[in-house]
This record gives sequence, structure tokens and C-alpha cells, in this order.
Amino acid sequence: MPYESDSLRDTSPLLSIVVAAYNIEGYIEEALESLLSQPHIDAIKIIVVDDGSRDETYAAARAIVERDRGVHIELLQQANAGLSAARNTGLAAVRTPYVGFLDGDDIYLNGFTEAVMPLLAERKWDLVEYNVRIIDDDGRELEQIELVEQGERGGYPMNRETLQQFADKFHSFAWARVYRTDLFDAAPFPVGRHYEDAAVVPSTYLRASTIYRIATPLIGYRRRFGSITQLASLRDVRDLRANGQEALARCEGNEMDDFWLTVFDKTFRRACFVCARVNRASFKEASETLEAMAVDHRETRERIAGRGGREVVALAPFDLNVRADRSIHFLKGLVKKVLRRRLDHHQRERRPGTSNQLSG
Repeated sequence: MPYESDSLRDTSPLLSIVVAAYNIEGYIEEALESLLSQPHIDAIKIIVVDDGSRDETYAAARAIVERDRGVHIELLQQANAGLSAARNTGLAAVRTPYVGFLDGDDIYLNGFTEAVMPLLAERKWDLVEYNVRIIDDDGRELEQIELVEQGERGGYPMNRETLQQFADKFHSFAWARVYRTDLFDAAPFPVGRHYEDAAVVPSTYLRASTIYRIATPLIGYRRRFGSITQLASLRDVRDLRANGQEALARCEGNEMDDFWLTVFDKTFRRACFVCARVNRASFKEASETLEAMAVDHRETRERIAGRGGREVVALAPFDLNVRADRSIHFLKGLVKKVLRRRLDHHQRERRPGTSNQLSG
């Protein structure tokens, strides 16, 4: 898509990127430089929120701010309150028509601004979504997450079909999209909850009127040892239940029930996956939480039927599947121990002066 250069010469930034950072001293500089090295950086405001880091994350970010002379980056600091709180703090500081999110250990790939900024300059797209490259500690590609099928690039109205396509895939990562800022309420991310993206992103789709899809990876998601997404806990299962309850509460016996029931179904499947991976001490309570989710679903079916709505299919039996998955998971763990496969448990050390060398 060719640039309309005049549309990107407005003295006011068009896009803010909220960067949540906590104890990632070895990554934050690379994350920020992956944006600063992009074309059209003058149309972007970077808002970094240090969430009470105990290492040198703040100092590393400050070094980049000083190198940039404060032109593009606003650096905020708060007491540790979690990812949701950090994003809410950053979002409250946004003054641009569009906003995106970047976790401080991830990076934007080359070509991000070239693909996205001309679309934002048109002011006609409420959401722009793109594919994801999963990378390792050194930036090597591990795999890709396909939000947008190859050859699908283009703009679409946010109709029932488009909404259902999102719900069916349910890649609800906040950082895999750019949003019109007014799609968000004040402080939308639930503080203290894991899987907070899945609690927020579906509502932004309902509020949007248009979406533009790009079938290219534009962000590098870092898969590293010890991140929230690689751990499984009873808290995760409970937080997923909270997300599921909120989705079911939106079912009102109307045409949008399919959307919210699909969101619940994807959430429930994730809860089953996580339940199979919690430790032995937590498994009983995690299983009881799954049973409670099934009750939530049954009560919603009864409520919808009472309002004259269509019949909702009951959840399929899940207990045996969870236990089978759990057995396979722990068997794999034993095999890895026998073969002495080891993960690197060490946080990457700070690498001052790094630059983004990845191609988009």
C-alpha cells in the first residue's frame, strides 16, 4: 500500500503504544528500539509504564529516553500492581486517536509502521489486526500465530460474520492489534486477573464498526521461561471462570448470544487445558472450578430458554478428557527429566545498545 506522505506529517502523533514493563531489564531496550527504528516514528508516542520493577528495568528505559531526548517516549513509574494496572495507567495517558499495546519483552518487527500507519491516517478503521511471530530469547522464529489467513488482507465491516470469525479463532492478545482509543472504557483491564486480554478484547470488537486485516507478522511475541503464559495455577482457572461468567452475563436471548457463547466455549477449553497442568495440591479445587463453570453454562442455557431464545447445546463431558490430558502432560515431563532436557532458568542480562535486526 503506497504512502500518502502528507497524511502522516501532522504535528500531532497518531498512535500511542503503551509498553508495560516489569523486571525485564534485559529486554526493554530492544523493545523500545524496535519502535524507534521504524519509519514514521514521529507519528507515534511511546508510553512506558514501569510497574515497580526491582531490577534495572527503569534505568534501562531511562537510558533509551535520554538517547531519544524525550522526543517520542514518556516514562511513567508506579508501585507494583500487575500488568492490567500498568496498562490502565498507560491508557489513561494516551492522547492520540489510536492505541496499541506492547509487553516490554516483546518487539515490533520491521515493517510495522509501514503497514499500519497509512491505515490509521485514513481514520476509517476502528481496529487493525495482524499476525504474530513467536520468537525465542535471541529473536529466532519458533512459530507463527495466524489471526489473519494468508491472502485475506483488506478492510471489512464489523458485522455478525466478522465478529463470529474472531470468536471462533479467539486469539485475544491485546498486543496483536491497534485500536481506536475510544473503544476502551476508563481502566478497562481487570486489575489482578490473569487472562485479562480475553476479558477486554471481545468488547472492543463489539464496539468497532470496521476492521482492517493484515496477513503478515508485525509483532514478535517472546516465549521465555517463567512467563505467566507458561505457568498453570489454580488462580488461572479461577480467573478464567471470571472471564466466562462475564461472557455468559452478556447472553440475553438475542442475536449476539452466539458470539458470547463461543467466547465462553473458548474460555472453558482454556480452563480445561490449564486445569490439566496445575500441581497436584491444586488439582481438586481446579476441577471443582471447572464443574462450577459447567453449572454457570447450564444456568445460562435455562435463562435463555426462559426468555424464548433458541436452545443452547450443553457442554460435552470433560472430566475424563482433562484427566487424560493431565496424564499425557506429566508423562512428557518425566520423559524430559529422563533425557535431562533443561530450560534456561536465568533472566537475560541487560544488553545495552541493542537494536532490532529482525525483518518483518
